[in-house]
Amino acid sequence: MFAKGLRCTRCAADYDLGPYFRGCPACGEALEVMYNEAAVRSVVSLERWSRRSASVWRYAELLPLPAGAERITLGEGGTPMIRVPRTGGNPLPFLYLQNETVNPTYAFKDRFHSVSISMARRLGFDGVVCSTTGNHGMSAAAYAARAGMRCVVLADPRAPKEQRDWMRLFGATVVVEMNRKPPLQAFVEEHGWYPSTYMTPMPVSTPYGVEGYKTMAYDAVLSLGRAPDHYLFPVAAGDGLYGPWKGFQELYRLGLTESVPRMHGVQAAGANPIVEAIEKGLADVPVHPGPETVALSIADDTGGRIALQAIRDSGGTAVEVTDAAIFEALRRAARIGVSPEPASAAALAGAWELARQGVIEPGDFVVCCITGAGPKWPGVLSGRVPGEELVNPGQDVLDGLMSGH
Repeated sequence: MFAKGLRCTRCAADYDLGPYFRGCPACGEALEVMYNEAAVRSVVSLERWSRRSASVWRYAELLPLPAGAERITLGEGGTPMIRVPRTGGNPLPFLYLQNETVNPTYAFKDRFHSVSISMARRLGFDGVVCSTTGNHGMSAAAYAARAGMRCVVLADPRAPKEQRDWMRLFGATVVVEMNRKPPLQAFVEEHGWYPSTYMTPMPVSTPYGVEGYKTMAYDAVLSLGRAPDHYLFPVAAGDGLYGPWKGFQELYRLGLTESVPRMHGVQAAGANPIVEAIEKGLADVPVHPGPETVALSIADDTGGRIALQAIRDSGGTAVEVTDAAIFEALRRAARIGVSPEPASAAALAGAWELARQGVIEPGDFVVCCITGAGPKWPGVLSGRVPGEELVNPGQDVLDGLMSGH
């Protein structure tokens, strides 16, 4: 086992690998898993990883679960990198979509839960609880089912009913609640459940789930043969952005890449607290009550300092995009066979906006993370798809279609 323990991202205090759900006991900041990188360097290489089955666990040396411990997996990770063609006004010849929609529950959250639920079992928990707007809860329920654990999902009332039904099919109890923090804290602090979502207002995520997220960086480098110049991620709390940043840094320190990318957080114009923090140089992310955007997955009212840290340390930025720009990006992604949810399409819209601003140049290698699948959000397309279906068309219409007219 190469994991040494946990370290605070602010005060550098060290702790054993354990159930720390409120961040660093000394200062309250996020904890992250540290590794014996000197030992790791002698046993890993991109070529060796590439020979293993495509999975989060192909990178086991840089994950916190001890060798021989049970891995809770549904085949997550190893997702494809899709190059966006130079059509439809795309100004970036090396623009790629990291397609996380092909994960078991069609979202990047599966990477998180494979590692997080594996560690929950390792630490002796038999129940998991989380708060969700949709994707996170569906993934938590699936992986809890795989692990044979009890699961309670505290769901935003706006979470699609179809996703909530799947959570229940996986065996979870779904509680629909707008104010989800008090019951989440009670489950964890009074009844000993494992939280797969953050417990503090900053927010601070479980350090083990972030380790799953960082494998997106490893997969990107294996696919491209190099680190990208820019990595764009749709941001809510921010641990999804910080995870890949941690991964890119580890690869660089291990000598497996020659550079690290600039990390860019993308938010909707109606839910943009991290954008404000970056633009104003704030130390903390402000609270924006009542965020409004069609991209519910990134409609948080605040975010974490770890997201600011990833952006600033990498020389990146945060950019906001309108709902109209999000839907245009969604439409253009669909035309190349990719089905992003609105939050995911925000990353692509952000790439084009940063290209317009001159932050991204035409020769740069750019990766946009497509975090989740559009079909999981069936209501968002209502009234937004151009054209009409042909219902019981006459033979003359069918003849015209057959002849290409």
